Amino acid sequence: MNKMVEKIPIVGLQNSGKTSLIRTFQREFKALAKLKPTKGIERTKITFLDQEIVIWDFGGQEKYRGKYMHKAEVYFSDLEQLFFVIDIQDQNQLSEVINYFQLIRTALLEYSPHVMLNLIIHKYDPGMESDSNMAKLVDTVSTKFKSLADPLTSKIYQTSIFNPISVIHALSKAVLGNNILSGNLEVILGKFVEENNFIEQIEMMLIYSPDLVELGSYFREGIDPQELKMAAKDIFEAFEPKKLKIQSGEFSIDSANMELLTHRIKGGDDDYFLLVGFKHDNVYNVLDLKDKVRYLIDHIEKIMLYI
Repeated sequence: MNKMVEKIPIVGLQNSGKTSLIRTFQREFKALAKLKPTKGIERTKITFLDQEIVIWDFGGQEKYRGKYMHKAEVYFSDLEQLFFVIDIQDQNQLSEVINYFQLIRTALLEYSPHVMLNLIIHKYDPGMESDSNMAKLVDTVSTKFKSLADPLTSKIYQTSIFNPISVIHALSKAVLGNNILSGNLEVILGKFVEENNFIEQIEMMLIYSPDLVELGSYFREGIDPQELKMAAKDIFEAFEPKKLKIQSGEFSIDSANMELLTHRIKGGDDDYFLLVGFKHDNVYNVLDLKDKVRYLIDHIEKIMLYI
């Protein structure tokens, strides 16, 4: 039986960080220092849940943009997802970004009116949120592009390669698409935190595949991006294939700023992982938290049987 193949374009001006997003998603961190401007279109294949995704990385130089628009029907027809990347640190090109976005929007309205338009506010690096001017700029740009996208359905993500969890969160959503399982897991994690009064105790909950595609997540409102940055390094190290093979069903990842309780989850023929990040000083009863997480695992595994 042939696998379904879905094309997901990622577009934006040159140097907006499109290729770095893909390399970060694939954990190819060493390649980030060697990146060169994309010439034309480069394709990257990702296989997940028996679906093959091909990410089309569109070079953002002006000489290529005209070609894309000239053949818009070829490049932008029958899409379910598209990424548009905005470099929030390059304010000088903002008007050019808007012009390009309006051309893309016009093409999508004609050839893919039901597409999910993922707006990526990129290079919003940890620490910038404390700069009131930058925070205001992000809000202004987000509101502007959300308005320009109408009537297309759109979502906004804030990302930085220095906070890889933010990149995985944004790109996983498109890889999964309108996945019912992912939506259910999001609801379950949120309810778990709320119903057990863990809102001030749990920093984040993540459900990952072994290759770190995110199936579901919960983040405490106002969680510090610097903390996510620190935790990401330890998560990626623990998720090296050789280390994962020797880990038991339940193990902890000791991060500099929080403990990450990790459980294997059975899902069909594959294993997945639930990570629960918390700070000991904020948790009233760690044993109670761990017991309730184990109960949650049983609930999630029943749902994962339907993958």
